[in-house]
Order: sequence, then structure tokens, then C-alpha cells
Amino acid sequence: MLARHWLIIALIGALAATGLMTVHTVRHAIHMRRATEPLRPWMSIPYIARSHHIPAHDLYQAAGLPPDRRDRRPIGRIARQQGRPVDELIGRLETTIARDRAHHPPGISGDVP
Repeated sequence: MLARHWLIIALIGALAATGLMTVHTVRHAIHMRRATEPLRPWMSIPYIARSHHIPAHDLYQAAGLPPDRRDRRPIGRIARQQGRPVDELIGRLETTIARDRAHHPPGISGDVP
């Protein structure tokens, strides 16, 4: 009888560990997809900063904006309001992301996915 209880406890522990590893794997896959996703006009600067794990103020500066974390406008609207093509703004943001990654490779800055 006691052996059966230990077997049940071990089975529950194994199922819990498997579940936690599955959750971790799915979250990591989502993170990797977002980090390599091309920039789109519907994305906001805070969204891009979070998904690419770089400081938002660097992206605001590249977009020619003050570092206001409450600015949630999509980059397509920002480009229209600045009177420039959205592809140009996306290019500047991508250059900033690449430069930041060259200076701070993933995992060194302490970012946790």
C-alpha cells in the first residue's frame, strides 16, 4: 500500500515536471518567433522594444521622437505624421536593432525571455 502511494506521488511529480518543461518550450518558441519577426507598420515602438529586448529609448531616438514610453502609436502612423515613407522608418529601426545586438548580444544584457 505504501509503495503504491509513492508510485502515485512519483507519477504526479513526473507529470508536473513534464508540464513545466512544455510551458517553457512553448514560451521560448514564441519568444524566438517574435525576436526574428520582421517589423510591420502596425507595431508600436514599445512592442518592438519588448519583442527584440532592446531599450525603447534607442528606438524612439531612431524614430526622431522623445523617449515617451506612453507613445503607443503604430510606426506606420508615426511615419505618416512625419511625412516620410514607412519603409524608411522601418529601416532606421532595424538598423538600430542590429546595432544594439552587435553591442549587446542576447543573453549578455541580463534579459530573460
